[in-house]
Amino acid sequence: MKCDECGKGMLRESKVDYILLGQNLGKFDALVCDHCQETIFLGETLDLIEQKAKEKDLWGIAAKTRIGTSGNALDVKLPKQIVNFLHLKKGQEVLIEPIDQKKFQVAIMG
Repeated sequence: MKCDECGKGMLRESKVDYILLGQNLGKFDALVCDHCQETIFLGETLDLIEQKAKEKDLWGIAAKTRIGTSGNALDVKLPKQIVNFLHLKKGQEVLIEPIDQKKFQVAIMG
């Protein structure tokens, strides 16, 4: 089967590591382009990946929150599931930097 992404390579069956939030969930069946390395996981395999992610409490960690205020500053409340995943503690030092006009990232220091 020819790759839809690059149009040059052929899709080959392979076992591929699936990394979610920096954690390896294991090797899963996939189709991989021998030219551009585009990787396609089929429905049954995606169900297995979702099951593994849920077993490791990695499923659905993203969450909406609102900007609040603290004195003259703005703050962002982090949901407990994210706090637990990142092992954050009150008073920990972080670096906040903009990525672009709609994104910023928080890096944990030390």
